[in-house]
Amino acid sequence: MDLKRFVLKYLAPPTETARNEWVVKKIAKIPKGKSILDVGAGEMPYKTYCRHLKYKSQDFGKYTGENTKSGIKSGKYDTKSVDIISDITSIPVRNKSFDYVLCTEVFEHIPDPLQALKEISRINKSTLILTAPFASLTHFYPYFFYTGFSEQFYRTNLPRYGYKIKEIYAYGNYFDLLGMELLRLPLIIFDYNKIFLICILPFFTLTLPVLMALRILGKLYPQSNNIFCFGICVLAKKY
Repeated sequence: MDLKRFVLKYLAPPTETARNEWVVKKIAKIPKGKSILDVGAGEMPYKTYCRHLKYKSQDFGKYTGENTKSGIKSGKYDTKSVDIISDITSIPVRNKSFDYVLCTEVFEHIPDPLQALKEISRINKSTLILTAPFASLTHFYPYFFYTGFSEQFYRTNLPRYGYKIKEIYAYGNYFDLLGMELLRLPLIIFDYNKIFLICILPFFTLTLPVLMALRILGKLYPQSNNIFCFGICVLAKKY
């Protein structure tokens, strides 16, 4: 087993993998031929899973990933293949144009997520698949306005815009957070001082037992997600 597989299997907590698996399962359950709009689609990571659907994508198309001076660097980001380039609060389609709307990891990047939710409700005929972080580091700067959203954000606001929540899934927990940040620490230090990182690198080998213990604690006490989780996934249907 190589180092990357070892880290992913035994040390790294469930972050993007858990969210992606949840989203893909929900997409797979959508009946063939239904229409779906991927809102804030970016590079459209879920398009390949929507082959049985009438898939369209939307994005504001301004983020390129270049010259980002703050937060986590994403590298080059390409949205040229998106179908609809528009503001998320003003999508140029008719009311109830899409059976399903998919909106993943978008709300933290827009100034007014409630206006976006209002617009999504307008164009959505049936079901919303929505994810956003509970707490995240700065990324996609300067288009980063919120660190995250709690479960109560959805329970309070989705009914206001005509949705009944069918499922809420919070992935990750407090112990996963500690493990993730301990794993991330060398990468953050590397951004600021490469020489210092080399000097203290032997220290990180001593953290392996701690990382494994945190991974075990995360599995033993998933209920610690009421203190912290990485993100929340919501399935909601129109009334």
